[in-house]
Amino acid sequence: MPNDRLKIEYDLTFATPFHCGTGIREGLIDRTVVRDDGGYLYVPGSTIKGVLREHCEQLARMFDQQDIASPHDAKAALLGLGTRKPSMVTRIFGSQNLPGTLSFDNALQDEDSLREYDSRERDTGKGKYKGLQVNVSTQVRLDRPTRTAIPGALYTSEYGASDILFKGTILGWLECTAIAIQTTDQSSAETPTYSLLLLLAGLQIMEWIGGNKSTGKGHCTCTIKSIEVNRSAVREDTWKSWLNQLDQLANYSREG
Repeated sequence: MPNDRLKIEYDLTFATPFHCGTGIREGLIDRTVVRDDGGYLYVPGSTIKGVLREHCEQLARMFDQQDIASPHDAKAALLGLGTRKPSMVTRIFGSQNLPGTLSFDNALQDEDSLREYDSRERDTGKGKYKGLQVNVSTQVRLDRPTRTAIPGALYTSEYGASDILFKGTILGWLECTAIAIQTTDQSSAETPTYSLLLLLAGLQIMEWIGGNKSTGKGHCTCTIKSIEVNRSAVREDTWKSWLNQLDQLANYSREG
C-alpha cells in the first residue's frame, strides 16, 4: 500500500462569531476563548481534527456502509482487533489500536492579520487593538419547558469576531490503496488514495466549528490552498476533479 507523505494547507474564515473555549473563567468572563502566548486567537488543531473526523465518518457511512466504532469505545476496538482491515477514518485519524500518522496543527492568524492589531502610534506599544479580536455577550440560561430564565444562570462569554482568517496545515503520512480516477489533466498520472479522497471531501464540507452552533455561532468556510503528495504539488483542477467522483469510496471495503 502507498505510504504517502502528505501536506495540505487551508484557510479557515468565520462568517459569524465563534467560541473555541478554554473552560476557564477570567474576571467577569465566565467562558473565555483560546489565545496563544501573545494573546492572539487561534483555532486548536484538536478541535479541527474532531470536527473533520465527524464529517469524514458521515461520508464513510454514506458511501462505504462500513461500521465505524467510536474512538473512545475500548471494548469495540478490542473486539475488532485483527478481524478486519482499518476503516478509511481510522487510517486518517487513528484509533486505540492504530495510531494516527497525520498532524493537525493549530490554525493561526497570518502575519498580515496580526499587524492589523498593532498601533500606528509608536509610543503606545504593539498589539494595542488585540481586543478587537473578541466580542463579549451576556446571556441567561433558559428552562426549555417553561421558556423562563433559570435563577442564578446569568453568564458572560467571549466570542471570536467574524471575518478573521486563520491558516492551518495537515502534515504527515497517509497509508492506503490508490484508486483509479479520471482527471481533467489527461497527462497527469496522479490519483488519490481512498483515505485522501475522504479527507479532502471532509475539509470541503466543514462549515461549523466551536460551541453554540445552535445559535448560529461558528459558521465558517474552509478553503484548500495547496496539496502536496510526496513533496510534489497537486494541481487544483486535478484534486477538484477527484471530488467529483466520491462514489469511488464505495469500493473501499472490496479493494482498499
